[in-house]
Amino acid sequence: MKRILIMIIAFAPLFSSAQNKEEVKKEGVKVKLSGFVTAEAIYDSRKSVSAREGDVLLYPAAKSYDKNGNDLNDRSEFYMTTIHSRLNVGVSGFEAFGAKGTATIQGDFASTSNSTTGLFRLRHAFVKLDWGKDELLLGKFWHPMFITTCNPGILAWNGAIPFNVLGRAPQIRYTRDLGDKGSVMFAVLSEMDAKSTGPNGASVEYIQQSGVPEFSAQVKYDVAKGLTLGATGVVKTLKPMLTDFAGVETDELLTSYQMNAWMTLKTDKFVWDVAGIYGQNLYNFVMLGGYGVKATDNGNLEYTNISTSSFWSDIYTTTGKVRYGLFAGYTKNLGADDDLATETDGSFTGLYSRGGDIDYAYQFGPRVELHSGKVLVGAQVLYTAAAYGTTKVDGTVADSKEFSSTRSSLYLRYSF
Repeated sequence: MKRILIMIIAFAPLFSSAQNKEEVKKEGVKVKLSGFVTAEAIYDSRKSVSAREGDVLLYPAAKSYDKNGNDLNDRSEFYMTTIHSRLNVGVSGFEAFGAKGTATIQGDFASTSNSTTGLFRLRHAFVKLDWGKDELLLGKFWHPMFITTCNPGILAWNGAIPFNVLGRAPQIRYTRDLGDKGSVMFAVLSEMDAKSTGPNGASVEYIQQSGVPEFSAQVKYDVAKGLTLGATGVVKTLKPMLTDFAGVETDELLTSYQMNAWMTLKTDKFVWDVAGIYGQNLYNFVMLGGYGVKATDNGNLEYTNISTSSFWSDIYTTTGKVRYGLFAGYTKNLGADDDLATETDGSFTGLYSRGGDIDYAYQFGPRVELHSGKVLVGAQVLYTAAAYGTTKVDGTVADSKEFSSTRSSLYLRYSF
């Protein structure tokens, strides 16, 4: 009797699994596992400001002197990594509220911080409901400022930051299809991995305690066959501090505006993507900029945005087993809207910014890809320069000097 009970318990999950499969088959639901395995080898001619054990490049590091005046950052570095290998689970074939539904869960091993590099992280997790002309997306997906149809195709996994935005966010996104003319989109968002910064470092707390979500709108217009134009606008509100420097409760908020415009030109042989970005407090997109405490006559706590502009171009071939690409980008620190508050020693009262001492940066470089079935082997060279100087009270940078670095990379990717 005991043996019979043990067998029933052991095989019960199999019967349950078979029943579930039958139900899935009847409903027409399909589950697809996909992804890729990737390996990289990277050589930098100079120490760089980077993330994920040096794999995610931003820009060359400034000088750092020892007691004898030697620049400790004037040295080469070498990396090898596989952390960007990716898994994707896609679900399709179900219906809800009269719409066709799809769902996606995707992750890799880049984690969400330098200290946890190599651990599995959630990249995307969302559900889409499609009524034909109307689509609703709920979950974590690319931020609307990151254009999925117009972004740098460089082999590096940094998405060409800090020249282009990079970030995913929890959101509710509505898209209206305008037929052969394009589409319009509206979204309400918060923050998750791509965080704003403040007195306590990078954190989601600043947008959470503001009590105001982020809002975004986008329009995409198909001008002609192969030519698409688009633009995005964003309004973000933060509450960096709950009390002022005297320990008194404050309701002071910081509102920032961000926007982009882009163009995609497609032919039978190549694609050319171009984008321009302007924004206040672009820190959460891993770009230059942020905000600071504003200098006021009455001593009240107020904030001021630091603005940044950026422009990039990427052109690449799309046919043949051997393909080529060329990327170029430029970004500029435009300074603060108002003067920053300073202490008696000249230091800033509160400056929460990335690259606050960088006037501008630029990057360019070619790449080549060899395609064989589901395997891609690529090589890329990127020359990056950043101009470091002295941050002034208006947020701009004076007396800047360029530091440069060349990154040479080899990539291997097998997709499944």
